[in-house]
Amino acid sequence: MSAAVLLIVLALALLALLVATRPGAPKGPPAGRNAERYWEEKILRQTRGNRGALERALTARRQKYPHASRAELLEMVHDEYMRDRNRS
Repeated sequence: MSAAVLLIVLALALLALLVATRPGAPKGPPAGRNAERYWEEKILRQTRGNRGALERALTARRQKYPHASRAELLEMVHDEYMRDRNRS
């Protein structure tokens, strides 16, 4: 009887450990002002902190999409960098 109780306790402890260490659901980018900061940080990591490249890319996108928000433009720039990086 005590062996069965011990097995149940061990199983519950293992289950609690698995639940506690399970990775969370992948989160998308935040909304609003935080979205700008999120995309800007991602692009700056890709360009190794080259803010000039980021601003030039934004200017080029803004000419093509004048009514897009800054966060949308940053996301477009990020997608373009990723597409270019995957081609090489």
